[in-house]
Amino acid sequence: MQNEYHLCMTTTKIKASSIANLTDARYFAAWHVEWLGFNFSAGTAPFIAPTQAKAIQEWVDGPKIVGEFDLESNQEILEIAKIVALDGVQLGMYAGLDTVMALNDRFFIIKELVIEAQTDPATIEHLLDDFAPHVQLFLLNFDKSGMTWGDLEKSSQLSPTWLQDCCRRYPVLLSIAIPPEAARDILENLQPAGINLFGGDEERIGVKSFDELDALLEQLEI
Repeated sequence: MQNEYHLCMTTTKIKASSIANLTDARYFAAWHVEWLGFNFSAGTAPFIAPTQAKAIQEWVDGPKIVGEFDLESNQEILEIAKIVALDGVQLGMYAGLDTVMALNDRFFIIKELVIEAQTDPATIEHLLDDFAPHVQLFLLNFDKSGMTWGDLEKSSQLSPTWLQDCCRRYPVLLSIAIPPEAARDILENLQPAGINLFGGDEERIGVKSFDELDALLEQLEI
């Protein structure tokens, strides 16, 4: 169990997603992550109320704050931004160009693209081309479909070589399970703009295990 946090930095920019408790927020802030993400999409887990996120935000310094949204309207996003001082917004897979363009003069924009085993690479590349002039980062999310690095290595289309090309051509925030012991080599090869990691449930208030995250982050520590 880890209750005390040592200040560390990593060689790769990190977005910590779905922060739902102060324990996670303090842990990731101690690692000097670039962004803390809060899921404000009601009906999806782990949802957090804006007032709760605001309370957590007041206890951490350093990371930029990102609101994570799915199908919320521009007005709903702006209302939440009045409560939580958002530096950026992450827009879901089905958010269209009109939504992005209505918000990109106000916020740093991350566009999420969920990738499944059967996804046609050409479809992803088309979306990347369309949105590239209007967003700052693409979150290529393999985690939502359960795809791992091992799955990519076995794929003939969605391969590490294809992903490397995407990272070369676009600002990619990578969300995929990778073996901690191979993390540094994989990321040095891909050269993404950053990686996406997740918080999780506390065992009880203020107490949880960070063993898995520690194993990964220590491989990327400066």
